[in-house]
Amino acid sequence: MATVVVSGASGFLGSHLTRHFAKEGRCVIALVRAQSALHRLADVLDVVRLQCVDAGNIEDALLAQQPIDAVIHAATDYGRGGGSLARLVETNIAWSLRLAEAAVKAQAACFLNAGTALPPTVNPYALSKHQFSQWLKLLADGAETCFVDVALETMYGEDDDPAQFIASVILGCLRNAERLALTTGEQKRDFVYIQDVVAAFARLVEFHIGEQRKRRSGGYAAYSVGSGVAVSVRQVVEKIHALTGSRTVLDFGARPHRAHEVMFSQADLSAMRKLNWSPQYDLQEGLRRTIAWWRTHGEERLRCAG
Repeated sequence: MATVVVSGASGFLGSHLTRHFAKEGRCVIALVRAQSALHRLADVLDVVRLQCVDAGNIEDALLAQQPIDAVIHAATDYGRGGGSLARLVETNIAWSLRLAEAAVKAQAACFLNAGTALPPTVNPYALSKHQFSQWLKLLADGAETCFVDVALETMYGEDDDPAQFIASVILGCLRNAERLALTTGEQKRDFVYIQDVVAAFARLVEFHIGEQRKRRSGGYAAYSVGSGVAVSVRQVVEKIHALTGSRTVLDFGARPHRAHEVMFSQADLSAMRKLNWSPQYDLQEGLRRTIAWWRTHGEERLRCAG
């Protein structure tokens, strides 16, 4: 049975990927930290193989799972909450590189890295992700494993971290919070629904496994994944406000833009479209589905996050 390894399987993206491949009938190895909350995986825990990787030997762990079709690296440290830069670098570069090298030793057909569309100057997280991409290019030289970098735009969807922007605005509006303090909202972002992101990874796995098997060689490839449409943050917030029927006051301009704010970001989908992938959910439908999920599961998930 084909095997897919997913790092960061208990996180937002990782859990959606794990669920997709498990329900597709793949053998899924879910790499998680020992202290990870597993509520996002509750419905597939009986069909995935959990493996704790805090201090374990990643190399031996992956060798024991051969043959491996794909390793999808979704684990990351966003550097929030005043964490140390050393820990962020350890996770996003050093540990990530160990995982990539282990994928080569285990003769994985392909290694897909969940990267970021943010420029490296925005924050330490973005810098570390771009630096890891440079290491992947170096590692790809001469390896039989194919390395695939996926630059992700702003994801949103069911079961995201409640502190993430879209989720926090939805929750505030559903609760009819008295006021949401916001920036002017002039910055434009490419907001992409999580199910479209999962479909993109699934297509990339399928394509690059096929290519590696035909050519028996690796290489490096990079793709941008988003909706392909840039929308102002203000428009998105107002759309959420309308879809929730909220009475919350939207206080645009009450907060300053963050340092090094990106004022425009939009995915170039030309490479993905050559693989016959394109987004299936527009912003209206993606937000509608996300709001419906938070309306039903919001309080429960906040307890889990707390």
